[in-house]
Amino acid sequence: MMRWVYASALSVLLAVELVGLGLFAKGFFPYKKSIPGFAGQEDQPMDIGRGLNAPATAQHSNSKVSAEPQYDRLVLMVVDALRNDFVFGNESGMAYTQNLLRSGAALGYTAKAQAPTVTMPRIKALMTGTVPSFLDAVLNIAESDTSSSLKHQDNLLWQLKTHGNKEINMFGDDTWLRLFPDIFTRTDGTSSFYVADTVEVDTNVTRHVRPELERDNWGVVVLHYLGLDHIGHLAGPKSPLMRPKQREMDDIVRTVHGIVADQDRKRMAADARAKPTLVVLLGDHAMNEIGNHGGNSQLETSTVFVFIGSGIAGQPMADRGRNALSKLLANNVQQSSLVSTLALLFGVPIPKNNLGLPLPELLGGYSDRERLHMLQTVAAQIYGVVCANEHSAVAVDLQQIIANPAVYAKADCIHIDSTGSRMQCKYEAALATHRQASSDADISNAERAYYEFMELASTHLSRASTGYNLHLMSMGLVLMVATVLGFAVLCQFSGTPLIHFKSRRLAVSLPAAGMWITYLLSTLSSSLIEEEHQFWYFWVQTLLALRLATSGGRCHTLAQMAAFRVVRAWNQTGQFWAGEPDVRQYLNAPENAWLVWVVAVVTLGAINAAAWALHRRYRRSVLWSRTFRVLLAYASVCVLAYHSDRSHEGLTLGVWKVVRVCLPSDSAHLAQSVYIATALLAATSCAGLRRAGAYAAPLDALTGVMPLLLLLSRPHNFAVFGLFFVICALFFPEVPANSQSQELLQPSRVLVMFALAHASFFALGNSNSLASIDLSNAYAGVSRYNEALVGVLVFIGSWAGPLWWAMAGLALVALETEGVRLQLQVRTLLAAAHLWQASTLLAISGVATMMRTHLFVWSVFSPRYLYQISWSVGFYLACGTVGGLMWVAAIVYIAHR
Repeated sequence: MMRWVYASALSVLLAVELVGLGLFAKGFFPYKKSIPGFAGQEDQPMDIGRGLNAPATAQHSNSKVSAEPQYDRLVLMVVDALRNDFVFGNESGMAYTQNLLRSGAALGYTAKAQAPTVTMPRIKALMTGTVPSFLDAVLNIAESDTSSSLKHQDNLLWQLKTHGNKEINMFGDDTWLRLFPDIFTRTDGTSSFYVADTVEVDTNVTRHVRPELERDNWGVVVLHYLGLDHIGHLAGPKSPLMRPKQREMDDIVRTVHGIVADQDRKRMAADARAKPTLVVLLGDHAMNEIGNHGGNSQLETSTVFVFIGSGIAGQPMADRGRNALSKLLANNVQQSSLVSTLALLFGVPIPKNNLGLPLPELLGGYSDRERLHMLQTVAAQIYGVVCANEHSAVAVDLQQIIANPAVYAKADCIHIDSTGSRMQCKYEAALATHRQASSDADISNAERAYYEFMELASTHLSRASTGYNLHLMSMGLVLMVATVLGFAVLCQFSGTPLIHFKSRRLAVSLPAAGMWITYLLSTLSSSLIEEEHQFWYFWVQTLLALRLATSGGRCHTLAQMAAFRVVRAWNQTGQFWAGEPDVRQYLNAPENAWLVWVVAVVTLGAINAAAWALHRRYRRSVLWSRTFRVLLAYASVCVLAYHSDRSHEGLTLGVWKVVRVCLPSDSAHLAQSVYIATALLAATSCAGLRRAGAYAAPLDALTGVMPLLLLLSRPHNFAVFGLFFVICALFFPEVPANSQSQELLQPSRVLVMFALAHASFFALGNSNSLASIDLSNAYAGVSRYNEALVGVLVFIGSWAGPLWWAMAGLALVALETEGVRLQLQVRTLLAAAHLWQASTLLAISGVATMMRTHLFVWSVFSPRYLYQISWSVGFYLACGTVGGLMWVAAIVYIAHR
């Protein structure tokens, strides 16, 4: 196929694929539908109750009862990533908060968050009582985004400001400012994404606490602390910095509680109508065992609610020993419960889209009649959401229920097929039971009936898949099908056909066909998506075993299999075994901190030795070769210094201190030095190549890019890259098949490297969960948050393994082919790679469409789709196609200059 025809066909196919991907994503990731407008006092339902010291008349039933608010001021103290064991656990540093819980002066809950467990969706859930769109997980990283604002959606802060006449101030995470642009009077926002800062980001909030709370005119203060979350991202929940940070947060709880308690005594003594202040300590989400979040694991979703204030009716604990608070670790409530609970306690309308159930323990200060009417109010609001989403649910006739309560109370709702009708039946039964309530037993039955309805409706609506644009999704799927067929044709005519039509047989090897078919089938299983690493680990070892059985280079292949077995044991990932013991945990144990640096030094030394050996073999220009090696050594030392400076237990050897003096003084400049050195390494490599050695240029990349990849990786993973080098080196020289009949069974080296590229993504600790996105080094050399730059660094850090193996594959091809043959081989490989990614994208898009009503659509299939977009656009298109073609063009140019 002519070069320009190939380039045109490839460009058109990629453009069509991107359009199809965009259409499908727009249809699959819409904003959730919400009821427009804001709730008002007129939306409060009439009190359907009778008895309870009230006359049983219709006139009474038409009346509305408004209970007095129990509080008139609110402090929301949000500690980002506050996991439940950080407060309730035996190793917690929050002693003051625990004493309040033990004495009954505070109420504690484990608040369960829903995926995606990132800040923006969780704040939305906490303030609206809804399940936000999964797209918010993507918009969460875009500080300039305003499309996710709640300016035109009913929320608790708007209700407190409008109907509660509260002055609302916010200090901390600037996500609140993007979500609520016109709500706050005084603010001081900080970026939530500059995770390198664990001190100033909290100091900037704390400096406002006393001045703001000692003012007289505030109604609501929001304090959002980020330091604990940043420590998790940088060093994990077991970091030596974590417990001091917990003590710092505990001191702030003590300060806030002391100030508001003193003010409440003075205010309530001066004004009989004044109400006390409620302090709520909570987290937006939690963190997993390595400090990240975004997924739906038990650790990531288990955060806290702690309610502190006058009138809180907690039960003093008789046992105040070490495990006294352990029961709170299992005292689960939904995060969305906060909205309806606070709305009732402050006497403001409940936001229209709320799905949260009020916490019954916090309503104990109201009379039976007031409490039942509150539950009726919440149930009526939730039923409004039911009617907006379920066509089979219709408006309830209260007069009919008042006239015939016994009929509705005994209705058989279980056997109703329609979900909407069944929820309507449950709601009517609760109203009827409320209507009949006259004794304590009746009151308990009515409360139970309301909670049964609200739990049913909330559970169903939280899982309901609404807002899909099937038309756009179908158009996207059609274009993806066309793309797959187009890439198949491109493969057929680009040098290595898929099918020999004359002999009527497949031209691809059986291992390649088997891996492709089984991978497409694996996308149908949610468990295999969560545990995709197992698929790649299996196929890497299977391909190596086939090479062992069909070739003569058995020692090399056995060594590769042994090295990869060590690689797969380095980082446990996925969902089921993520917390199991692995090499990473052993290296990160405090007593083994020295071993991490030994491994790091040995790995960096080996990489520099490999560069020296390669340059000797290919006889480069002495000047340029020495320059390359000096730059590589300098960049390696800068990488070591960067990670040592950021570690709590860095290098302390006397020799190292002497070396460190010669390097840039701060971490940002160290990282920038690595970036500059990487660019100079590329330039030096090209400048020093002779014509005879031009095709060895990719070998320079395997060593020259390592400082950059290691800079953006965790120190405990350095040795994994060293093992990659070992596995790659053992592919040389190629050993032919034992017989011609075994050629179809012998996997090519490129195929094995392809599998290794995908397996390396997981071997470095990544998974198909958003929680595995590692922000710890995403700010290397960045002094402030920049969406584009940080996004690129996150991608390079997360795909460091696949990028290295892609370059290794290109090096293999470049060393064995030259000139026109190299270009033809690269075109063939690109067409095959894009056929793989296009068919994978089509399969996952199809599965996402079929599973759009599945229970795990947002926790499993949607994150996997986001990762597939990154693979297709970031890895295959941007790096593999654009970067690969530019690289090959440079090699060919140097060879023929």
